[in-house]
Amino acid sequence: MAAAAAEAVAGSVLPSSLTGKCARVGQSRTVKGVRYVCNRSKRWRVVTSPTTTTTSTTTTTVRRSISYSPPTQAGSNLASCMIREQNANRERYSNALPSGFPRKTIAKKEGTVKWALIPIDFPDLVGQANFRSRVDDQMSLLSEWFTVASEGKFKVEWVVHNSWVRLPSPTAEYQIERSENLDRVPNGLKLWRDAMTQSDKAFNFSGVQTVNFLLPSGQNFLQGTSQGFPWDEAVKSFVTEEGAIESFSIPGKFFDQPGRQYWSYWMHEFGHAMALPHIGSSWEENPFMGLDIMSNQDGESRELSGWLRFVAGWLPDARVYCQDFSEVNSAEVTLIPLSESASGVKIVVVPVSTTKAVVIESRRESKFSCAMPSKRNGVLVYVYDATLSHGENFLRPVVPGGRDPESSSNCLVARFPNPILYRGEKVVAEGVTIEVLESLDLDKVRVTKG
Repeated sequence: MAAAAAEAVAGSVLPSSLTGKCARVGQSRTVKGVRYVCNRSKRWRVVTSPTTTTTSTTTTTVRRSISYSPPTQAGSNLASCMIREQNANRERYSNALPSGFPRKTIAKKEGTVKWALIPIDFPDLVGQANFRSRVDDQMSLLSEWFTVASEGKFKVEWVVHNSWVRLPSPTAEYQIERSENLDRVPNGLKLWRDAMTQSDKAFNFSGVQTVNFLLPSGQNFLQGTSQGFPWDEAVKSFVTEEGAIESFSIPGKFFDQPGRQYWSYWMHEFGHAMALPHIGSSWEENPFMGLDIMSNQDGESRELSGWLRFVAGWLPDARVYCQDFSEVNSAEVTLIPLSESASGVKIVVVPVSTTKAVVIESRRESKFSCAMPSKRNGVLVYVYDATLSHGENFLRPVVPGGRDPESSSNCLVARFPNPILYRGEKVVAEGVTIEVLESLDLDKVRVTKG
């Protein structure tokens, strides 16, 4: 009763800025913490609002919640949602990074591993004494992100070399103009080999999976990044006194800009090492750019999508509700947000053909997100296309109409319309209708055909 009363009051007393007709159906605005959406009559109505109960003397805020309940329709065999990737890259290259099934492992992605952080400096560029202040929080965020995204299946422990390792040549001999794999430019190979050779004299690489080198503040010789992977011959062939490593990364000047972070770069590059593909092109904007850390490590959301968690093997079977398109009737599904730990379903997968599936997941803003004008707390719907591969747009969001492109107040992000669905909103994707019934601490959706 209290919730209904609060919504009626909030919906009837509109802010003065929203008393006229709105421009486009689906357009949204947030005023003083209350979110309004433009309905079919071109009038603003409340989508989410604070819920209050009133006594004769006080008004208190009550946080409503949704009780988790299992799907109302039995799901299909999970194997039918493991869409087999069908594209030339997957068939042609043994080290192709999979956008779909079958699963593939390159670098280890389960268990606890060691990562190294080694600062390197140069005869003409001496490292600063307080470099730990630049990286300690970044290392902590990286470790926490992996624990959350993998549901505890993959954990990173850091080993830090607490003094600078001096390389033999001046910075001019290591000049790299943009982000490059180590074997694409001669200086990439030299930087890698010199960094490892000198580090091996001072650092114990026992059990280290990957190494992240840190450059002195204010350097200008590495503009973008340099990195190497398990399949690179130069990485495979360099064996330290304690053994080989699987990958490395060196963030350059690009990541010293305000709003950039090392941890998401480290994760993105190592994601490739453990066989996670790049969504879309690295050099062109794509529809999923802000929605997955494997599309853009600097996007508005540094989440790993539910689909890629499924492909990586990080989602237990009970987290995936699979429903064949031919069997879709009217299923109501409660969704646990992707990065929360409560038991229950996290993604819905509806295969609509042998090469496409509709994916539905619940998202919440977190410490890994950027601040956006429209809160990204709700349901994301997208389509997986198995005919596309690493470096192509194999995931495409289904965005409600009438949404304006948005930027961030604390991150340098590309402007895209908000794709999140809120309570009362619905979209149709590949013949599947998804409607959000509730959106509080959890999300409840109805999935129907047509």
